[in-house]
Amino acid sequence: MAQTSLEKERELLRLMDSYGPMLVGLCSLLLGDAHLAQDVAQETFIRAWQQGKLRQETEKAWLSRVAVNLCRDEQRSRWFRHVDRHVTPEELGLAADAPQEDSGLLDSVHRLPAREREAIVMHYWNDMSPEEIASVLGIDRATVFRRLARGRKRLRIELEGGPAP
Repeated sequence: MAQTSLEKERELLRLMDSYGPMLVGLCSLLLGDAHLAQDVAQETFIRAWQQGKLRQETEKAWLSRVAVNLCRDEQRSRWFRHVDRHVTPEELGLAADAPQEDSGLLDSVHRLPAREREAIVMHYWNDMSPEEIASVLGIDRATVFRRLARGRKRLRIELEGGPAP
C-alpha cells in the first residue's frame, strides 16, 4: 500500500528527529565545515523524502550511506577544494552527553585520508558496527577493519608526536 502524503511527512519528521544530529555530526567530521554539513544533512532528508521508502539496510545505515555519498560529491566539487575550513568542537554540535573532543584530535581526524576518516568517524562518533559501515560504504567487512586499523595507527602516531606513516 502506498504511503499518503501525510504519512510520508510524519515519517520524514521522525527520521529528522531521530537521526538529524547524528547526520550533521557525521557530515561535519567528514567535510570539516559545520555549515556545509547542515546543508548536506538537509539534502539527505530531501532524498529520503523523494525516495519515500527505506532500503534493505537499517534506517541509520541507509541515511548514513546517502549522507556519505553527498559528502563525497561535495568534496569533489571545485568550490570545496578551494575553501580553507576548520571545525572546532563547538561548531560540530555534538550531543551534550557526548565527551567533548579536543581540537588536536579533530585536526588529526581531518588529516586522515578520506577512506580512513569515514570509517573512524562512523565507528567512533556514530557508534556504527563494522557490518553497518561495510553496508554504508559498499565494501567488505574486512576492508572496514583494515581502514579502522590504519586510521587508528595514523592517529596514534600523530597524537604521540611521531612521524606520519
